[in-house]
Amino acid sequence: MVASESPASSTASADSQFSRPASVMGLLVLRSMNIAHARLHRWGLEAAEIRPRDKVLDVGCGGGKAIARILTRTRREVAGVDHSPEAVETTRRVNRAAVTSGRLRVLEGSVENLTFRDGFFDVVTAFETTYFWPDLQAGLIEIRRVLSRGGRLVIANEYADRLAAGPWAERLDMNIPDSETLTGLAHRAGFLTVDVSLHPRHGWLRLLAAR
Repeated sequence: MVASESPASSTASADSQFSRPASVMGLLVLRSMNIAHARLHRWGLEAAEIRPRDKVLDVGCGGGKAIARILTRTRREVAGVDHSPEAVETTRRVNRAAVTSGRLRVLEGSVENLTFRDGFFDVVTAFETTYFWPDLQAGLIEIRRVLSRGGRLVIANEYADRLAAGPWAERLDMNIPDSETLTGLAHRAGFLTVDVSLHPRHGWLRLLAAR
């Protein structure tokens, strides 16, 4: 006999899909992210200014649509990393042609331990993912390591601080640093220049940092 889930445990299970999508529910969340984050992707990629010869890494690749947009901007290698096996498989499926041709690698892993050599990428992007990094400072340090000299990191988040997230911050156990805190973390991680801006209409946060 299988015990039925209580409403509280069911809610907790659903909430966890935002930080680590899994199973059928996770696939639905990933699909909705691909749709809901389209404008955020475009806004972040404007700042990234990806050139045709740039190698790009997307950290927390989720449903794979950010990578699909990145692939249209560069002719070089693109990679994606996510700690969710469902996200990895979804990203591969959404970008099947690029995976088959060898232009795209999608790996399961953590931002604090990226399996790429020093200075390999020209651009690193991170959309709606820093909220769930175990150690934000460690993640920024590791991203700087895999960036080339002069390489660029772009972080784009819908929530610019904990207040903007409202009850979601507590419900999903989100770490949401404000612009001043995030700027300080990026500088301490070794980035030479850091610029944080807010979307004039939506209040989204975008960080552009250069190694």
